[in-house]
Amino acid sequence: MPATPPPGPALVNVPNALTVLRLVLVPVFVAFLLVGGTGWRVAAFFAFGVASFTDLLDGELARRSGLITDFGKIADPIADKALIGSALISLSVLGELSWWVTAIIMVREVAVTALRFWVIRRGVIPASRGGKVKTVLQVIAISLYILPVDVGWVRAAAMAAAVAVTLVTGVDYLARAIRLRQAVPGGHAAGRMAASGPGAPGRAVLDPAVLASAADVAAGPGSLGGGSAGPGAAGAEAGGAACSQLAEAAIGLLVSRGQTVATAESLTGGLVAAALTAVPGASAAFRGGIVAYTADLKATLLDVPADLLDRHGTVHAGVALAMAEGVRRRLAAGFGVATTGVAGPDPVDGQPPGTVHIAVSASAGSVHRALNLTGDRQQIRRASVDHALNLLVSALEEEIR
Repeated sequence: MPATPPPGPALVNVPNALTVLRLVLVPVFVAFLLVGGTGWRVAAFFAFGVASFTDLLDGELARRSGLITDFGKIADPIADKALIGSALISLSVLGELSWWVTAIIMVREVAVTALRFWVIRRGVIPASRGGKVKTVLQVIAISLYILPVDVGWVRAAAMAAAVAVTLVTGVDYLARAIRLRQAVPGGHAAGRMAASGPGAPGRAVLDPAVLASAADVAAGPGSLGGGSAGPGAAGAEAGGAACSQLAEAAIGLLVSRGQTVATAESLTGGLVAAALTAVPGASAAFRGGIVAYTADLKATLLDVPADLLDRHGTVHAGVALAMAEGVRRRLAAGFGVATTGVAGPDPVDGQPPGTVHIAVSASAGSVHRALNLTGDRQQIRRASVDHALNLLVSALEEEIR
């Protein structure tokens, strides 16, 4: 029986509901704004404020609660562009905002979307912090224009700042797109990347077969590798499946962000590192890996607290998080990925085979997932690798907070 991944989040959830609410508020806001009059302008201001707040809230809830869905990845950016675009166009129609301002911002958004398609077979360009600053400035500037009070030069200054950051981040996005195309050979990353449909622009659409296709490699004892994939790497590469869509998407994202990654592995015995280093151009992003199979090596090589290991054993959420954080700091990487669990056939620390914990650490925070997998030893190890890579891709796309 193949290893069975846990079900994904339900389509109907709070973050998606907030995204839909934002889409519904767009025509309501436009109607209030175009009607005219002080009362309607105040109503438009509050409608725009509520819609903008949902933009902050839905992503945060989805990340913290593990409720990221394909629908959310498609609908969220559409709702954002619909809200900002409709506000700018409406203000220009009313003669309160120069059309050239609206044109610059809208052209930039269209160009960024085009760049996503330009590099979509090589990887995903995640939103930068500058892009988030741009969005905040745009919301503030538009809000000042909507207010039915004269704030003088303040709103013009806010809009000028928004336009400036919009242009700068657009140029940065172009530079990252070019860097990604140069780093990853044409059409190589995520051979099944799609520009439309359930996967939506901006994320890797993975062939279902990928979740059961990692190389069949045995794990070895704990060791420290400065860039080495650890025991079994050669076998993984020979099998070919380790150079998977997930690994390619992860390397593409890391390269586009100028970021690096390091791995800390237990039950997977170096297979995560092997998958990442099988991708052409991985040297630009992969720092190295530590295979710490035993509890004492987890403590000495990865700085996992000894009392945590004494209380809970090696198969625990806190251990996975500490491993990810430890390897990130030890190997001076931007992201750390960790796996620990029970591949079987025998239980470990009272935990049955298939109990797996994976984690990703970044300077801004960490994320953990608990897995209950089924299958034989090799199937559980293969599924653990793919889940770990998938969590890394999600963290890169969503930028852990």
